[in-house]
Amino acid sequence: MRTTHQTPTAPPSPTTALGERLIAAGLITEGQLELAFREQRRRGGAFGSILVELGLVGGDQLSRFLAQEAQAELVSLNKLMIDQAVLDLVPLDVCRRLRVLPVSRVNGSLTVAVADPMDVLAMDTLAQMTGLHIQVVVATEQDILSFLDSLQQGSETIQESIDQIMAEESLSARLATKAEVDLAAASQEEAPVIRLVNQIITRAVNIGASDIHFEPEEKMMRIRVRLDGVLYPDVLIPKSLQSPVTTRVKILGDMDVAETRLPQDGRATVYVGRRQINLRISALPTAYGENLVVRILNSNAQLLSISGLGMSEETERAVRAAIDRPHGVIIVTGPTGSGKSTTLYAILREVSGTDVSTFTLEDPIEYRMPGIRQTQIREEIGLTFSAGLRTLLRQDPDIILVGETRDTETAQLMVRAALTGHLVFTTLHTNDAPGAIPRLVDMGVEPFLLPESLIGVLAQRLVRRLCDHCKEPVADPGALLTRLEVPVPAGPVPPIWRGRGCVACKNTGFRGRLGIFEWMPVGAPFHEPIVRRAGAQEFARLAREGGMKDMFTDGLRRVFAGQTTVEEVLRVTRMH
Repeated sequence: MRTTHQTPTAPPSPTTALGERLIAAGLITEGQLELAFREQRRRGGAFGSILVELGLVGGDQLSRFLAQEAQAELVSLNKLMIDQAVLDLVPLDVCRRLRVLPVSRVNGSLTVAVADPMDVLAMDTLAQMTGLHIQVVVATEQDILSFLDSLQQGSETIQESIDQIMAEESLSARLATKAEVDLAAASQEEAPVIRLVNQIITRAVNIGASDIHFEPEEKMMRIRVRLDGVLYPDVLIPKSLQSPVTTRVKILGDMDVAETRLPQDGRATVYVGRRQINLRISALPTAYGENLVVRILNSNAQLLSISGLGMSEETERAVRAAIDRPHGVIIVTGPTGSGKSTTLYAILREVSGTDVSTFTLEDPIEYRMPGIRQTQIREEIGLTFSAGLRTLLRQDPDIILVGETRDTETAQLMVRAALTGHLVFTTLHTNDAPGAIPRLVDMGVEPFLLPESLIGVLAQRLVRRLCDHCKEPVADPGALLTRLEVPVPAGPVPPIWRGRGCVACKNTGFRGRLGIFEWMPVGAPFHEPIVRRAGAQEFARLAREGGMKDMFTDGLRRVFAGQTTVEEVLRVTRMH
């Protein structure tokens, strides 16, 4: 009898296994997996990095997936304060080779941020090198490499740069004009003023600031940064450096350095480590010189899902039902800096796909999203929201994002696009959801068109999140609510927390921000009041009768969950 010997099947490689798990999770397709394999065979490199570079999966998506697979915590390195003694435990070249970053040490255990939590060889290497037990948290590879880049750039402080500049003679005269600053930048990348401005921007980006204010005063220039919605002093610049610093910032924004009497706006793209950061720069003449405000837009910031926005279950369910509609307009309202763009990008991530055509018109493009056609508005050359929307409607879109509805023509085109079978998302600057309807009518939209086109309005604000390291319960929550004239809930008053202040939160008691929302669906009861041009108060009444919970009520949900304070909710909703 003849015996047949079968060769045992080789186990799948880690790369193949990861690819199959990503397919099972619905993050990539088999065709995309094969494309990534071919690219990896062609140029080598880590499989996860290839997926991200090809735009097949977002870096934050991949990190979140790997963290779930390894049952490890996903961290944002921008929000961590790492002790230098911990960083010294592993040489920078080893950290870069292994794609790791030590973040904390407790007794005999070292916590390390890694891009790939399944890399057992890297963990063994670290354990042997440090003699410590290795605990793993997950961060994106880009964040790890950016952090290492910033460490490698040297430890010179902003104050040391100022001292070095002050030691040089006639600085203002030598770097007063655009041509001379450009020449200095070309011949000496680390020119003192250039380095100083870079350090100010880099520090603001690394601490998570949204804006930098360069404020001239009589005897100095004051630098302040906006962190979690609140301005904090950063550094004082000597008056003699005001002109060269202002000139350098204006050159970054491609602005006219010779014009100091008129307001100007500019844009710039810089790199902090490996992160591409878009800047919007505004210059305004004041009594003591030009006041500059630099808005920081991180193109590679972590994009949230709808579930990650923190809506109540009821609101999230209603919003998901609304975005499943085939056509209509959904509006997100709120002031500048209230998180509207983050919410809209989270929605776009879920509604866009390979079976629909998605276009955006934005000013500026805040996040780059694979698979979505994004257009930057440039009013100086005639590419306005209305002009872009007219052209975009000839591009066979299914889903359209209009970054902001600013004028009558844009509002009218947007509504007509919804009536012709498109799903349209946009933003308005109104105080609440009910105010959006009168605003559209005031902008020239015919009232009889709104009932058939407007699906709903989502209003939102951002409140500061209590620091987890130092929050503590308030002794008498009932007395606090009474003092602030907030209705006390029936029955036992839930615990209310406050932030004591610590090193981790820079003694503010807060760290990060979170959203509070109100969702107003536009149903049949709204139709007649819309046509007769009713005011916002009537729409607010109808919304409450339909079960809408306003932003203040949603904020109290956050308060009783121990996430923020009553005072913070009152501050952003202006109820007091």
